[in-house]
Amino acid sequence: MEYVPCSSPVIPVTVYLFRSRVREQIGILSSDYRLGHWVNDKIQRTGFSLVLLFIGVVLAPGDGAATEDSIIIEDVTNDQGIHGLRATFHLQASRKAIWALLTDYDRFKETFKGIRRIEIIAEDERGARLRYTIKAWILTFYYTLQRDYVRPYELITWRRTGGDFRLISGSWMILPGPREGLHEIVYESYVDVGFLIPTALVRNRAAQELEKTVARMREQLAAG
Repeated sequence: MEYVPCSSPVIPVTVYLFRSRVREQIGILSSDYRLGHWVNDKIQRTGFSLVLLFIGVVLAPGDGAATEDSIIIEDVTNDQGIHGLRATFHLQASRKAIWALLTDYDRFKETFKGIRRIEIIAEDERGARLRYTIKAWILTFYYTLQRDYVRPYELITWRRTGGDFRLISGSWMILPGPREGLHEIVYESYVDVGFLIPTALVRNRAAQELEKTVARMREQLAAG
């Protein structure tokens, strides 16, 4: 997921595969570029949807330490130079309950909206290999992730192993909170979808659209 400090999205002309998918799925089969501006608008809308979907948790503006109800977002870069986001927030639940929520693939779609289908290819005590079908605006994408249970009840990492997009990786970390029964959750997401997205717009849309995700997590944990 790339960000650029500008007032409008920048779409590289080299993203042939992504453009081809757009044209294929919206029925533009000709090489006539008279509809180029319309296509670019659809790509931009889809880009925002993809970024929000991959972030996958609520991201609220603010700096400093997370309070019990707040969510702190930071810009981060991984070892491959891919820009991403880190979100820190708290959940009132046991490690076991939080871990179960993050690994209950049969109910994943209840928490993480935008996933149309999730297929468990393989799973054991070390991790799971999953095939996702997601919907972003009018487009459908498919990819496979390897989720590794690095430290049970503490750390999950994942990485793309096939399908659409250049790179998908990230992690969930469950840390002790400021008091018993309250845990600090650190989420990192790195996604390279193949074009540039402005940071400010991603932050604003994420704050508006993804707050419901953590609310759903908290509701499900409270309900047991």
